[in-house]
Amino acid sequence: MEKIVIKIGSNLLVKEKEINKKFIIKLSSIISNLIDNNKKVVIVSSGANAAGLKYLNLNPIKSLAQKQALCAIGQVQLMKIYEQAFDFYNKKIAQILLTKDDFSYRDRFLNLKNTLIGLNQFNIIPIINENDTISVEEIKFGDNDMLSAYFSIGWGADGLIILSSVDGIYDKNGNIIKNYNEKEELLKIKKTSFGTGGINSKIEAGKMASNSGVKTCICNGKYLENIEKFIYGENPGTIFLPNKKMKNKKAWIAYLSHSKGKIYINEGAKEAILKRKSLLSIGIEKVEGKFLKGDAVNIYYGNKLIAKGISNYSYLESKNIIGKKSAEIQKLGNYDYEEFIHADNLVIL
Repeated sequence: MEKIVIKIGSNLLVKEKEINKKFIIKLSSIISNLIDNNKKVVIVSSGANAAGLKYLNLNPIKSLAQKQALCAIGQVQLMKIYEQAFDFYNKKIAQILLTKDDFSYRDRFLNLKNTLIGLNQFNIIPIINENDTISVEEIKFGDNDMLSAYFSIGWGADGLIILSSVDGIYDKNGNIIKNYNEKEELLKIKKTSFGTGGINSKIEAGKMASNSGVKTCICNGKYLENIEKFIYGENPGTIFLPNKKMKNKKAWIAYLSHSKGKIYINEGAKEAILKRKSLLSIGIEKVEGKFLKGDAVNIYYGNKLIAKGISNYSYLESKNIIGKKSAEIQKLGNYDYEEFIHADNLVIL
């Protein structure tokens, strides 16, 4: 593995209601060693809320406005701790705060990728967190497990390691599942005190990342040697084995883009898509949603979601051409594309 994302949850970072500096110093040592061995590492770190509470000497609060303010305050304190820890090893850090929109809109997503390229050129370690100060429900990840999966896919990581307070995913008998299998019946585990995500969000993150070709591991972060074990081929917890790695654009379409509409197709179009051919207007029965040219749309056969793609036409243009043959569409004028969605911009789900 060359490119690795490491997600650290609040329950590992927080000890007795304050940031565990010893943990971060040890983490910094391991990551610095990886970088010295030509690995590229990105940290997805929680902990801003807890750092804010400690800095202001407050107990947990419920007000949304105050929570967002706490995260703004605590993020500064958290970065100070990371900066001091990495200074021991002559490494420098950068902070990136993200929302879902930074992935969903392709121009913003490409800007993010360019930032990462620049940071890599300067040998800077990016530390990622959700931008809780401006996040609202529509653009909120909800927890950093999903953020780490989104980031791993967008960055084209080789591996994602989600450090938890448990040893991995347990089956119904309390045994660790070494290689995740959806058919396995799982042991129910309660959410831990500081984290926003439980084991279910970690599983969803693992499935999403591995389906895009990122090998993922959920393991116990109390034993930080698990990071190197995973990177160098051991299984220290539960592994999500990757599917064939998607090309960057198709991974963005499948998992990161936000769908603005729905396309319902007939059986002939379904068969064409499954053979990895383009979607033509003649195969479309109806459309829903106010999507524009270049927007992502979900493609359904009946009630089943089968694919996702980037539309060559807006919902207004689509009303004039769905169900029509290419020759008929050309006679209408101002319709430049033979394909409603080209095969290069279409992903089977």
